Amino acid sequence: MGEQSSSADTPLWAVVELEQFNTPGQTQASQWRRSLRSASRWLVGKNKAEQQVKEESELRALPEVKLAHLVPPIDWVPATKALAQQLNGLEAPVTFFITPPHGGHVAVVNHWAETHRVACVPPPTLSELAEGDTQWVARCANQRHWAVPALERHFLRHTQGIQGVREFLERALSGRLGQGVIGCDSWAYAYLQQVIGIEGAPVFTLQSMEGEQLSHYFTKIATHGGLSPLVYSTRTGKPVLTEPATQHADKAPNKELQRLAAHCRGHIGLAWHYWRERLREPTSDDEEALWLVDALAEAELSADTGDIATLVLHALLIHGGLDDDSLGQVLPFSHHEALNARLALQRKGVVSSGEGRWQITPLSYASVRQLLESRNYLVDPL
Repeated sequence: MGEQSSSADTPLWAVVELEQFNTPGQTQASQWRRSLRSASRWLVGKNKAEQQVKEESELRALPEVKLAHLVPPIDWVPATKALAQQLNGLEAPVTFFITPPHGGHVAVVNHWAETHRVACVPPPTLSELAEGDTQWVARCANQRHWAVPALERHFLRHTQGIQGVREFLERALSGRLGQGVIGCDSWAYAYLQQVIGIEGAPVFTLQSMEGEQLSHYFTKIATHGGLSPLVYSTRTGKPVLTEPATQHADKAPNKELQRLAAHCRGHIGLAWHYWRERLREPTSDDEEALWLVDALAEAELSADTGDIATLVLHALLIHGGLDDDSLGQVLPFSHHEALNARLALQRKGVVSSGEGRWQITPLSYASVRQLLESRNYLVDPL
């Protein structure tokens, strides 16, 4: 799973075996630039930032209605169809489909199950997890085919909280539960692989997208919304999107979107958030063009982030998000310390609440992942 550019002919929605996943070109350079930028801000502040062709003060956020047409929610159906093709003919009792946070594994597996009329296994309640109750595993019996859209919702990282998922995976991998498809956050997968061991089961994921593919995707979804926008970079002043008439021309990929692809490690779910949140329009009504403000501006973590905050971030990633009560149960310090660390991360914009649990914000994910990797924490394979 090294750094290697995908072929320009690779489809937008390619589902591949985990071993075939490659990060986009320039990913390692992007990480180096992010480290250098963080160090520079710590030393000299942000007042000497890169010279911009267009200043943010000249721009304004897009109205929600216009933004909804330009950047509609991701349609994960093509990914579902690509997964179904890979599953066709597989005889394994369990197949995994993993993606990083905001990567779509829940939507894809849910849609696959609905399309194939396969029942989804509901997650255990938090009280069941906290008490080590394994009755939910018994409820999975007597089904020839089943699906688990979000395995990260089926465990807590402590002695009792891991019992149920351990028993479930042992039964499932042995074939005693019939045949199933499991969607799983890539961080939860890495953790369960380490503490339980799930070797032998096929594992698929979405192949990364290069900048050229992102350009085609963002152009396509805007065109479907009835718009064909011209988008320029505030950094360079150059067009960001590939114009429809030149999509198949022999033309080098746009550097701005290749930079975004590298920053997001090719994950469309993360790139979508950057694109949507960084589009701007001029304050003057005389201009029709749109602008993409610095695509890598984000809530970054400082190099001196404390151990408690780092452990909170790691726990949130392993579980795909947690509420405050559950967060306190999986950390080796007091609930008060955990809450204070979470509040500090919330104030910095690194975590936010969604679906009743605290999660790493999409625009902070790259910075958080790099911090954890630099401190030798267990990281995901994507």
